[in-house]
Amino acid sequence: MAPERERNHIGRRALLAGGGALGLSAFLKAPASATEVPPNPLQKSGWTLDRHDEFNGSLDSGLWVTKYLESRTTAERASARYGFRNNALILRIEDSQPTYYADNPMKVSSIQTGQMTGLHKTTPLDHSIPTQWKYTPKYGYFEIRAKTSARSGLHAAFWAVGTQNTSSQNAEIDILEDPGPNSNQFLFNLHKWSDPNLSESSNTITTGFNINTEMHIYALEWTPSQLKLYIDNNLVKTINSSPAYNMAFLLSVYENAGWTGTVDPSDTRPKEFVVDYFRAYKPA
Repeated sequence: MAPERERNHIGRRALLAGGGALGLSAFLKAPASATEVPPNPLQKSGWTLDRHDEFNGSLDSGLWVTKYLESRTTAERASARYGFRNNALILRIEDSQPTYYADNPMKVSSIQTGQMTGLHKTTPLDHSIPTQWKYTPKYGYFEIRAKTSARSGLHAAFWAVGTQNTSSQNAEIDILEDPGPNSNQFLFNLHKWSDPNLSESSNTITTGFNINTEMHIYALEWTPSQLKLYIDNNLVKTINSSPAYNMAFLLSVYENAGWTGTVDPSDTRPKEFVVDYFRAYKPA
């Protein structure tokens, strides 16, 4: 999602170019919709609710860490800017917010279900931090209802990273990665990084709606052999490779990450990632 994540692959470049040949990526149609999709019921047939946060005016402190990969920078620079509106979480980028690094224009507001020194790449290292694994499941069904405001220089993501019990357990799943500028496309990826047991998969998903202005449901079904993407409860894409270890989940919004274009200085629209809820299920 940003230079510090060393992400430079075919699907991303093709999306930012507006289409064309995608190599590993493939354009996939999701069901068309002209209106927002309402929230799902909390209970899901065939699944048992494991953890959830409905974001009704507060964060579950037993679930979330509010500092993004803190060991790379100072606690102040890693701290998320966020609030609540209409019983939804608003992750936001603010003008007064410090950049993530002192010598780089990137800003980020992110919450995550786990944290440790060196999580998701070991360098750079600013300081060591306590290990906090608040929720790091292995397999299940994970769902948000959300909208982004991605555009030039701004992107948002719902994603997961391996907890690195060994150095190779560091895969990344991008469930919803919206880099703009196309308001009806996002990325669904599996990055194996140093995991020799996985296959790399980069996919551009084309929807039938505007993901920046409408609330829709995005979900991952993670099994021992597959990663399945659902949009509004419809199966859209399957990746036939799967991390076999625990992962932490993140909700993130970035500005000036280096691969999503340049921020328009006259653009005064809100820079937000709006998330109605996060829900995680185990097989019943």
